[in-house]
Formats: sequence, C-alpha cells, structure tokens
Amino acid sequence: MEGAAIARKQIRSVAYVITSFGLKLVILGLMKCYLSRVSALLFSILLANNLRAQVKPNNYTDYHVHLQDSATVQLGYRMMKAFHLKATKMDSLCFDADTIIKRLDKAKFYSAWIISNAYWFGSPVTPVENEYEEVKKQNDWIAAQAARDLDRLKAFMSVNPLKPYAIGEIERCAATKRFAGLKLHFANSKVNLFDKAQVKQLQKVFAVVNKYNLLLLVHFRNGQKWDGIANTEILLKQILPFAGNTKVVIAHMAGWGGYDRQTDKALALIAAYLHSGKTPHLYLDISAVFPLGSDKDPVKPIKGRVTWHPLIALKKQIEKIGTDHIVFGTDWPLTDIDTYIKMLNKSLGKQTTQQILNTRVVAN
Repeated sequence: MEGAAIARKQIRSVAYVITSFGLKLVILGLMKCYLSRVSALLFSILLANNLRAQVKPNNYTDYHVHLQDSATVQLGYRMMKAFHLKATKMDSLCFDADTIIKRLDKAKFYSAWIISNAYWFGSPVTPVENEYEEVKKQNDWIAAQAARDLDRLKAFMSVNPLKPYAIGEIERCAATKRFAGLKLHFANSKVNLFDKAQVKQLQKVFAVVNKYNLLLLVHFRNGQKWDGIANTEILLKQILPFAGNTKVVIAHMAGWGGYDRQTDKALALIAAYLHSGKTPHLYLDISAVFPLGSDKDPVKPIKGRVTWHPLIALKKQIEKIGTDHIVFGTDWPLTDIDTYIKMLNKSLGKQTTQQILNTRVVAN
C-alpha cells in the first residue's frame, strides 16, 4: 500500500512537466511496477490503440491519375493535332511511378489509381500499326509501374470496349492479378449508346469486369452534342445492371471537364438512381470539373428561361447525391493535388471538400 501511495505521488509530480504522450508512458511504467500483470497488459492495449489513432497518416487517394511513357507522349501529339489542340510542356514529359509517389508524398496523400493509356492506342481518332500489341504493352507497363509500390499504387488497365480484342484483353490482364480495375473512355473510343450492337458489347464488358471482381472507372460523356438524359437512362437501365456488385466510378461528375446543363441533367438522374436503392456500388469522381467561375458568374440565360449558375447547380446535385458517393481525383497531369484542393475549397467549401477526400472506394 505504501508503495502504491508513493507511486501516485510520483505521478502527480511528473504530470506537471511532461506532455500527455510522455505522461501515458510514465503511467504505464509505474503500473507495471505496482499493479498486476493483467492490468498492465490491458492498459498497454488501450495505449497502443490511442497512439495509433494519433499518428495515423492521411489515407487520402487520388482516384484519377494518368502516367505517360514515351509512346504515349508521341501518340498524344498526334491526338492533339487531330483535335486542333496546342501541346503544352506537360504533354512532352514522361511520368512514371516515382513521379506519382513524389507528388503523393508532397500532398500528404497515401495512394493513387494509375490509369493505362492503352485505350488511346485503340482510338479510331489516331490509328496505330500493330494496335493490339501496343495496347498490351501499355497495360503491361502500367502494371509494372504499380508493382513498384503495390500498397500505394493501384493499376487500371484500359481498352476500347468496342474492339474485337476487348474482352480477351480484359481477361488476359485480370488473370495476372496485377490490376485493380478497368478504365473505359466513351469519348476517345467513340462509343454511341444509341447503337444497339454497341450497347450489347458494353454489357459483355461490364459483365466480365464483374466476373473478375474488378473496379470500373468510366469516362461516360462521349461528345459535345450529348443528351444527358437519354445517354444516362441507357447507362443506368441497360448497361449498369450487368456490372452486378462491381463498384463503378463515373469520372468527371458524369461530364468531361467543366460543368454544363447536359452534365447537370445526367447527374440528376444518377442522384435519383442512387436514392432508389437499386445499387450502393455507384460513385462519381470530381476530377477536372473546375474552374466554374463564381456563383455570381452565370451562364448567359436563354430567352424565357431562368438564369442558370453552373456552380450553384453542381452544389445542389452534390447535396442530392451525398459526398459518400463522390471521390477526389485530379486527372493528373491536368492539375495537381494541392492546387485542385484549393480550388475545391474555394468553390464547394472546406467541409464538403473534406468529406469528399474522406470517401473511399476499394475492391470487394
């Protein structure tokens, strides 16, 4: 008893001159001296859990990242020329796993979904020789990059889903167990959802993704003249059911950069679909949605219609959808993490941005 009293006195004295972390360690040491081994063990467990909670790093993910090897850079120049776009310095650079790890560390992010550019090599916009061989090379390259840090980098194969080799390539990649998911780009692949044969092919692609328990990232919008309602109805009713329990992420908040009325119409249907309870496995990423301007900078109103503000409209759709179904992405190298977070904080508010950063999508 006397020893216990002395120990309590020592604890009170030390408490005034050490940090809370140090205090816990001192208490643990004293308890091991004067209390039973069982009590000390229980206290150790509680302390360890507490310390893990204190030092746990930000487990944030950039869910939309592109890497570039030399072949992608060369094809990229051809593609920009075809679309009458001017190349920038970033378009001439190669980005590998080391580049991505460095930018994750700088932003205090933990992981990234890194996307193969193989679908570029299957695009009708820029035909290439030995197309399928080049597609395989790109998918294998992205898997090799992810292998340099499998815990932090998740490889996504890609393919033009309309190609005759599409199913075979997905199965080839899936069999290696080196890929977390598949990326589809409807615009680059010239997908037309009003073509019944193409819809049937997409149904097969979604089904094989589900078969191999892969994640699916889809650039859904396929053109400037695009009916948000009609296209989204086909996706939700005719294609998405074939994904089964696959977790599907629709890129760019169902658009392809910026935010317009057709994207807003698509999001309204997606919000209603999510709230119908038909699938809990549908998400959106907010990559490449900004800049939008301010709430006081509306799109020029059409005669006889109410003035439409893109930012106000987007905020309303985010509220309907819920941030638990929206993930963060940059579409690197389009923008970087810190820059985009600042933009989101300014436009959506820090609370909404933080909630989006906290949303997770992992394989089943």
